Amino acid sequence: MNRIFETKVFLPIALALIAMLLLTACGSKQSPTGGKVDSEKIKLLASIPEEYADISEQKIELTFSKIIDRTTFLKGVYIYPTVENKKLSFDGHQVTIKFLEALKSDTNYYIILTTRIKDIRGNSLDNNQTLIYRHGKLQANRISGNIAYENPQDNGLPVLLNLLSTDSLWVMSKTFKGNSYQIDALNPQSYILRTFIDKNLNGRYDANFEPYQEYDISEKPISTYDLNMAYADTVKPAIRTIRSISNHEYEILLNKTVKTFQKISVQSERTKQDLQVFAVNHELDRITVLTSQTDTTKWQFTITELRDSKGNINLKSSMTITGTARQDKTLPAVLSTNPRSGATVNNLQPVLEITFSEIIPVSFFQASMIESDSKKEIPFRLTKSNSTTYRLQPEKPLENYKSCVLTIEDTTSDLSGNKLQQPFKLVFLPIFRTTKS
Repeated sequence: MNRIFETKVFLPIALALIAMLLLTACGSKQSPTGGKVDSEKIKLLASIPEEYADISEQKIELTFSKIIDRTTFLKGVYIYPTVENKKLSFDGHQVTIKFLEALKSDTNYYIILTTRIKDIRGNSLDNNQTLIYRHGKLQANRISGNIAYENPQDNGLPVLLNLLSTDSLWVMSKTFKGNSYQIDALNPQSYILRTFIDKNLNGRYDANFEPYQEYDISEKPISTYDLNMAYADTVKPAIRTIRSISNHEYEILLNKTVKTFQKISVQSERTKQDLQVFAVNHELDRITVLTSQTDTTKWQFTITELRDSKGNINLKSSMTITGTARQDKTLPAVLSTNPRSGATVNNLQPVLEITFSEIIPVSFFQASMIESDSKKEIPFRLTKSNSTTYRLQPEKPLENYKSCVLTIEDTTSDLSGNKLQQPFKLVFLPIFRTTKS
C-alpha cells in the first residue's frame, strides 16, 4: 500500500521536474537577444554582361551585396522594351534574368531596379537605378538641359528623373544633382519626361510641397529641355488688401506675385461713377494707383484678368474700402540712377534709368539732356514712364568720349503738385570701343 501511494504521489512531481528541465534546455538554444540591427541598404555589385554590352545570349546575371527577397524583386524590377516571356532565378546574392523570347534588333534594353527590392531582412535597394544593355547596334539618342530651381534652397537636392514611353511604360530612372542633366543611350522614339525632388523620400511626387516638371519629348537624335523645378500652384491671384496713402494714391496688395493684369478701375459705391486713373505702378504683389481726388465715402477697386507666372488667372477681383481725404504733402525725390552719376557707358545710345520715391505722372515730368562742352541739346525718348521708374534713351547716337548731362528739373512733381526740392543732374561719359578683327 505504501509503495503504491509513494508512486502515485512522487511520479507527477518527477514528470514536472523533467518537463521544466527540458524547457530550460530548449530555451538555452535561442539566439541571444539584443545586438546590432541590420539596416544596411542593398547595393548592386556586378552585372554580367556589363552595361552597354550585347545581350545576344539573352541572359543577365546581377550580383548584389545581400541576399535578395524573391517576392520584392519580382515587384521591384521593370524591363523596357517589355519582355513577356522570361525566367528569373535566385541563388544567394545572385539574380539571373533569362529572356525566353526573341529580342528586337538594334535596340537598347533597360533594366530598372527600384527601391521596392529588399533583402530577406527588409532592407531596400539604396536608390532607383537603370542598367542599359544593347541587342545589336547601340542606340545613342540624347536628352539634356539645365536645371533651375524656383526655391534656391532646393539646389543640391537630388532631382529624380523618370523617363516613360508615350504609352506610359517606364523606360528609365535617374537621379541628378546640380544645374544640369544628361540622358544618353536612348532608343529613337518619343518620350514623356517627369522630374521631381523627393523631399520626403517616399519615392513618389507629392504635389503639396515638392517641385515638379514634365515634358513631352519628340523623337530627335539630340534634344534639349531645361528643367524648371517649380512648385504646383492652383491659387488664383486676387486683391488681399488696399491701403490709402493719400486722396490721390492707393496701394493694392495682392495675395501673390502677379505677372500681368488687364485693367484697374475705381468706382464710387454711392454714385457708381468711375474715378480717373492717371498712373499705375506694378511691382510683384503690389500695385500703386494714382487717381483723381477721393473723399471718405466707399470706393470699389476692380482688377481684371490677373495672371500669375503659373498660368492661374482671375478674370475679376474686387474690394471696397473707405476712401480718404488726406492730402499728400511729401516731396518726391530721386532715389537712384543707372548708370550712377559720373560713370562711363559702353554705348552711344544708352538707356538711362531714374527711380523716384513715388509715381511721377508723365505730364508732370520735366527733363533735358545736353552735351557738356558744347551745351548742345540732345533729344531723347521715354521708353518707360508714369511710374516710379523712368527710362529714357537718346534718339540718335551720342558723340564718343564727350560728356553728357541729364537734368531732372525741379519743376517735376507728383500728382498732388509736390515738386523736387532741387534739380537732379546725372553726368555720364559714352565710351564705345570697337574690337578690331
